[in-house]
Amino acid sequence: MLATVVHSTLQLRRQLYRSRYDLVIIDAVFVPDEAIRFCRQVRSTEAVPIFMIMASSNPDLVVSALDSGADDCMSPPISIAEFVARAKNLLRRAAYAQTPAHHQQSVFAFSGFRLSPLERLLWDPDGKIVNLTAAEFDLLLAFCRNPGRLMRREELLASTHAGLAGPVARSIDVHISRLRQKIEDPRWPRLLATVRLGGYVFTSEVSTRSAAPQ
Repeated sequence: MLATVVHSTLQLRRQLYRSRYDLVIIDAVFVPDEAIRFCRQVRSTEAVPIFMIMASSNPDLVVSALDSGADDCMSPPISIAEFVARAKNLLRRAAYAQTPAHHQQSVFAFSGFRLSPLERLLWDPDGKIVNLTAAEFDLLLAFCRNPGRLMRREELLASTHAGLAGPVARSIDVHISRLRQKIEDPRWPRLLATVRLGGYVFTSEVSTRSAAPQ
């Protein structure tokens, strides 16, 4: 696997424009605000996995990074073994979305949306692809497999890699917030209901269909 090293977000933006990358790793220890702004800009158009290195002294920065669209974060001192494992995890999940569908497969249907576990894609009611991060997709898949059932944060963490970065509960909550923005009106959530001191319930009826839309 080839790697490209750049020294500014401007250079990184140019590289992403010119070439396709499997993973973006951002050292945001000294420029967290700039890195978060950049992540938000990239996430509006790109689904490339983003791994941030954030300062451990300010856990709120980790939440901000996740909220901007980062898939995972770590704070120094960094264990090389853990860093490699997390990076491989992001690459593996991203590769799922590129797996060709050689045969029909079941997809989940809810409220006009369709979710394909094999292709790791979500289509909105108009048939357009909704850009989800790996963590957001994992959470939505877990909800589609357990509609109408209370899912506690610890269970959601076990079902996804959404809690790898930062405090577990806050990480899950941030990803839920971003997911709501993409599938419903976050001001009046009706699909993802919050249960105080409990967790979340996916209230939509879910059915399975034989194939994703073409």
